[in-house]
This record gives sequence, C-alpha cells and structure tokens, in this order.
Amino acid sequence: MSADVLSVTDLEVHYRRRHGRLHALRGVSLSVAPGETVGIIGETGSGKSTLARAVLGLVRPSAGRIVVAGEDITGYSSRQWRTLRRRGVLQYVFQDPLRSLDPDLTIEESLIEPLLIQGRSRTEAVERARAYIARVHLDESLLTRLPGELSGGQRQRVAVARALVTDPALVILDEPVSALDSANRVQALEFLKELRDSGAALVFISHDLGSVAGIADRIAVLYQGEIVEVGTAREVITAPRHAYTRLLVSSAPTLRTADADRARRDALRDLLHI
Repeated sequence: MSADVLSVTDLEVHYRRRHGRLHALRGVSLSVAPGETVGIIGETGSGKSTLARAVLGLVRPSAGRIVVAGEDITGYSSRQWRTLRRRGVLQYVFQDPLRSLDPDLTIEESLIEPLLIQGRSRTEAVERARAYIARVHLDESLLTRLPGELSGGQRQRVAVARALVTDPALVILDEPVSALDSANRVQALEFLKELRDSGAALVFISHDLGSVAGIADRIAVLYQGEIVEVGTAREVITAPRHAYTRLLVSSAPTLRTADADRARRDALRDLLHI
C-alpha cells in the first residue's frame, strides 16, 4: 500500500475523434502525500481538467494506474465508485460552486446530506454542519439560506465546507477562484491557505501560477498533456527549468520582475523548438 494519498503512474487518456485520436494526457505520473498541497498548472487544453476527471472516475484512462488512499481505482466499476463516493474518501470542489450545491436545498441540508449517506445520525450531521460552517469563517445563520441567497465567495466557502465535512483523504479543487471577482478572489486565496491545516491532501488546479504560488507545497506544470516540470513552489517560481514554465512565470502579474519581458521572449523562442 502506497504511503501517498494519490499516486498516478504513466496515465494516458485518449479521446476518439473523426480524424484520429486526441491524446489528452500522455505518460502523466504524480504523487500527493498526506497533508500536502500540490498545484497543477497549465493553460486551457493542457489536460488539467482531464487529469481531475480521471482521478474522479469521470473519464476512463486509456493506460496507466491511479491509486487513492491505498486503493487502485483504475478499473473501478460504477458500483465500486458509488461505494467510494459514499465513504467520502475523495471530494471535489467545482469552479462554479452552484454546480455542487442543490439550489433547492438549504446550506444545512447540503452539508448534512453526505453525512447522512454515510450512515451518521442526523444529530451528529447537524453538529458537524455547524462546526464546518464556522471552520470556513461563515456565520451559522447562513445554514437556513439557499445557495442563491449567498454571494459567490460565500457559496465557494460552503462548497469547501461540504467537501471537508466527511473528513476526506483527498480534495481536488478545480479552478476554485477563477469564477470570483477580484475582491472575493483575494479573500478566497487567503482562506484556501488555511485549508493546508485541514489534514486532507489537496490538489489545486489552476491556469494561474500566481494564484497557487503561495498555497502549494509543490507545483506540477502540464503542457500539451504532459507534465514537463515538478518541484517545490519556490523552485518552480524562482528557477523554472522548462521553457513553458518560464513563460508562465514571466506572464504572471504578481510574479513579474523588471526582466519579465526579456524572459518571456526567451521562453517563447525556446518553445518554438520543443
């Protein structure tokens, strides 16, 4: 049994197209240790969401192996996936929190639903709902409201609370701040830093390197379906090895320096020869 919460080995995902196959992921290998936060960075079409969907069982791998909390889930059937989801081992936070919150359920009902599915008593579920709404710095009075009555930032915090309430081993956050306005985005990023103390392993997916620079312990860079660089956040930001990573660093507004434009030109020149 692997000590890692997530272990992805030589993962391949191919989509059939009229004129051949699209190689969405090619030979992707990645690990996430208990309590570790790993950022997955790449532009639209790089394979970030496909990787998340493969780990979540929403896309069947063409090759490779995926192990979550010691279980090889690569070939899981629909029935096995239902059992795994019911246990709450693996949770997911969508880019748009309205996708993960039933608009007809109150916030309290949304939070206790996964706990009741696990077989916990309603009393325990309600107590945990109150504890976790406080944990994400929201007032208990919001529990009686519907998702549509909350702001975007509040809904995202509720979505995170719902993901954490089952004490998952792994939480995948797919572009968790990109749908928020600038004010809410800053607040959300500060809040997400606190999640590192939740005990869960976190996978933070984003196209914005600056958003994850201060959150992730390690960063993996996806380019055209392949991981081209993995390192600590400091290594990737201060000494990027791959031309694509250098391009991302030079393009991030919060990371730019006086030499950013020259670095960007050099990175583009190198990419043309990849």
